[in-house]
Amino acid sequence: MTREAANRKPDSDGNAAPCQLRRGVARQDVVIGVLILVLLGAVLSPAAVMLRERSRMTICESNLRRIGAALHTYHDLHGTLPVAAVWQGPTLRTTMLNEVKQIDLVTYQNWAQLLLPHLDRTEIASQFHPNEPVMAAVNESARMTFLAEYACPTDTFNRADNPYSFQPAKDLDPIAELARGNYGINGGTHNHRFTPETTSQPHFDGLEVVVSSEPRRFELVGTGIAGINHAFSMSDFQNGKSTLVAIEELRAGIHPLDPRGVWALGQIGGSITWAHGVSSDDCGPNNQWDRADDLLGCGILHETVGSDTLEEQQMPCVHYVDRNDQATARSLHANGVNVLFLDGSVRFVHDRVDRTLWHVMHSRETPADRLAEGFEQKLAEFRPPADTPAKSTSAVTATAGTELTNSIEMQFVAIPAGEFSMGIPDVGNSTEPPPECPVHPVSITRAFWLGSFEVTQEQFQNVLGRNPSHHSAERLSLPEANRFPVEMVSWDDANEFCRKLSDLPAEQQAGRSYRLPTEAEWEYACRAGKSEPYAWSSSRKKDDDSGDNCGIQPPLPLKPVGSYRPNPFGLYDMRGSVWEWTADWFDRSYYGRSPVQDPQGPATGYIKVIRGGDWTFVGEPCRINYPMMPPWKCSPYVGFRVVCTGTADR
Repeated sequence: MTREAANRKPDSDGNAAPCQLRRGVARQDVVIGVLILVLLGAVLSPAAVMLRERSRMTICESNLRRIGAALHTYHDLHGTLPVAAVWQGPTLRTTMLNEVKQIDLVTYQNWAQLLLPHLDRTEIASQFHPNEPVMAAVNESARMTFLAEYACPTDTFNRADNPYSFQPAKDLDPIAELARGNYGINGGTHNHRFTPETTSQPHFDGLEVVVSSEPRRFELVGTGIAGINHAFSMSDFQNGKSTLVAIEELRAGIHPLDPRGVWALGQIGGSITWAHGVSSDDCGPNNQWDRADDLLGCGILHETVGSDTLEEQQMPCVHYVDRNDQATARSLHANGVNVLFLDGSVRFVHDRVDRTLWHVMHSRETPADRLAEGFEQKLAEFRPPADTPAKSTSAVTATAGTELTNSIEMQFVAIPAGEFSMGIPDVGNSTEPPPECPVHPVSITRAFWLGSFEVTQEQFQNVLGRNPSHHSAERLSLPEANRFPVEMVSWDDANEFCRKLSDLPAEQQAGRSYRLPTEAEWEYACRAGKSEPYAWSSSRKKDDDSGDNCGIQPPLPLKPVGSYRPNPFGLYDMRGSVWEWTADWFDRSYYGRSPVQDPQGPATGYIKVIRGGDWTFVGEPCRINYPMMPPWKCSPYVGFRVVCTGTADR
């Protein structure tokens, strides 16, 4: 039989018919093929997404490196880095330009414009008219230019159809539009308060405002690498180049009314990060607290897109603050932001980074040796620091109710052992503590000697041979200044005082040693061992002679220590006079894990706790930690008092 005959099949009559060769695919094969493609798609799709994001991330990192090189080229040419922004108000009556909502009248050049020639964008730079506000008509073409160097492709809101439209008030037509951008210069993680510093409300780690009418001048300077109308040179930075943030990512606003992420706009949030440290409620990258970024027009933004949309898009801003006041780094990358350091290195910083580390790595004032060792490991460490083990006291035994005077006439009162509830809000604050900072029981297991008064200028001078105080006889011709509390002392200074006082021969012979009180000891002593909330009011009553000063208006002037009556433990000025350093490192989560007996605070950290009243957490609502400061900084309203113990406790 031939092959052809073999391939024949019977027809309907039973006769053999030529067989057609199979030219299609069986249904079963089709189903199997589809299933394979579906499975491959399921496997490869996440990989493809990851590859795309890795490519976008590479572009973001490359852009930051180019910007870093441009910063150094600019510095080589001009001797300084660029200013964060130029603000001018020649036609305005006010000199406080930070309060002006007509930002179209005051905002001129910014760092991103000034770097254009160093990014090979001379043609765009030449289109700007630097003597005109950036929103002037003559600058429209330049400010509306999309620049790949200032864009991160991960940010899907950085689009031509989503420019920032400056609308000064609801229902008014926009005055100007500006293209989006994704990078902000580091203005600092300082306290953003603009009110004058007083005994009632010190600035602690604050900003500086310089204002004059003749000649007309305005400068706004935080702790970062660039200020408003103020430029810094490399020699101005104490922090090392490899640990000081220069530029970081910003997200483009999610709506034309959202002022965040605008490359040519020299405003906080537009191209500047500002005041996002531990003394604010906007601390850390991609902060999701619903009262985080403080921005001009945020109330209108809430009304227009809805508060739920801002939450869903993870772009919160506080609806009742109508001023560009605070902005933190943000990105659409998963779990963090890209950050350029001053040495040109780019690192990805996780959203869970230690908030106190975030604070100090943005400060030009951080001593280089505080961050130099193991910096990469510190950035990657998300667990809270270990706790300091409790110390046993020795040699000098305090008996409740007795007093002690040492060799330089410092007076101490014995604080009895006892238990209390730590962290109870004052009555007048009417806000519950946040979940991460609960009221918690504390037991002070042994009596201890605490200074009846804050350390005076005379005592500090006797021990360390200098008087750094602002409120001194030499500087202000103040009578009795030697009895004023010493201030303008860092935590390091206070610790040195304790060490040198302990080394005095008379103190060594008496078996006495000195240290700062723990935060728990300080609050226990301030409350006089009680757990009732303090009846606080923000306004001072006319007949108030208590000397209490923490957050109360009007503020009281500094006076000699002991000018007001003591508390039930015999301690003076615990809620008045200067604020006081404690021994503890600050970690916001510490209250949630603090041991009951004699808590000593975290074992390591970057920020120290300062106290001036019964309650620590005083801000929005209780998420702003104003009275915290790095141990190398000082204030004219921060001093200290000491604990006397035995020589074995040093």
